[in-house]
Amino acid sequence: MTDATAIPINLFQNDRELMVVAPMPGVAPEDISIDVTDDGHLTLRATQHGEGQERIDYLVREWSYGPYERTVELPCAVDARRANVTFGNGVVAITFPKAGVTNAGRMLVQRTGQSRGMTAGHRGSRGGDEDDPTPDDGSSATTVVV
Repeated sequence: MTDATAIPINLFQNDRELMVVAPMPGVAPEDISIDVTDDGHLTLRATQHGEGQERIDYLVREWSYGPYERTVELPCAVDARRANVTFGNGVVAITFPKAGVTNAGRMLVQRTGQSRGMTAGHRGSRGGDEDDPTPDDGSSATTVVV
């Protein structure tokens, strides 16, 4: 069981990639950070800004405004420097290519004008302009800074 400020995740894999999907509704892309350490731990962090929330006299409060954080041990070695990160509809999806040894990295999610994001070196099964069916649709998407 995770605590109230932990980010829920889905973690799955195929022969070449490890994928992580996490809902982050109401969180701006620039408020999300993703870290992979040399020892194979993934940490997702997010902040959500609820202006004036401290002045409200709540009767019931089941929804918090972060910060949120979740750290998990990855089941295999990945190359975080070649990760592909997308963010849309309040869901962040990270695709890591599997590797012989874990290559650590920090990824920041940033807004772009595309509906999908891509980092240098790894196109994965999602990402890049070529597989974006509507590249000029004005949707919010992400790119990765490593």
